[in-house]
Amino acid sequence: MRRFVILGHKVPASGEFTLNDLPGSGGRLDVLCRAIGASLFVSHGIRRDVEAVLLIQGTVQLRIVGDRVRRLNPDERSTAALLQQALRQAGPEEVEASPGIFVSQGSLTGALDRLYQFGANPVLLHEDGDPFDPAAMPADPAFILSDHVDFTDDELETMDELPRVSLGPTTLHTSQCITIVHYLLDRDAEDSNQDLVLCHKVWSEPKAQLICGLLLDFGIPANLVRQSPPSVYPVTVDGLGEVRIMVRPRDLERARVIVGDYFEDPVSE
Repeated sequence: MRRFVILGHKVPASGEFTLNDLPGSGGRLDVLCRAIGASLFVSHGIRRDVEAVLLIQGTVQLRIVGDRVRRLNPDERSTAALLQQALRQAGPEEVEASPGIFVSQGSLTGALDRLYQFGANPVLLHEDGDPFDPAAMPADPAFILSDHVDFTDDELETMDELPRVSLGPTTLHTSQCITIVHYLLDRDAEDSNQDLVLCHKVWSEPKAQLICGLLLDFGIPANLVRQSPPSVYPVTVDGLGEVRIMVRPRDLERARVIVGDYFEDPVSE
């Protein structure tokens, strides 16, 4: 399961705000509503394997569970109404305020502890982190983001041991970050389920390694498939030394152009 944990710093934890003024009396609740939409909505449906968690002023935790939530619509006002209803029911014990929306009193430390208990792996999204690499993401990631204001010093201290990843130096809106994370992880999952395809084949291991290095310089990973075990003899006979350069289907066209520009016209089947 993917989780997105968004820290809301200005939303009244009591739920006392007007739905006609989400940016003002709602403490920029509109930002959190857009983050929920980016976390859960797809065209004509909801991501069932996603949970969106809101931590309001470090005192109230709201969980929106994709495979249970009902009556969640794309517009911010109706989402805010569901959140307001939930905030007004916050107490020491977690309750299901409406189908799929759970609320309880909580803290950042408590939210992290809960994630660990459920086998999730918290990751801090921050401009100063390491470049986002989908292949390096842990299983069941829980991405932690802030709303329209920066993390406080106390929050950063609490999360000091968490891995930090960045989507680039440009500061983006919370909902934009969530959309990009979904895209990168979805694409990586699709790649993992597809077989590699033949880009080129050569009859020299050093040359194949050179081409692989070139493709990697262009951001295209490649695998080598050898048609026979490496030989101690310098000469190959009848293609026994054939080395195939395999790439992802979405990289094939670009990879063949690169090979053709720097080496020779790619050899296919």
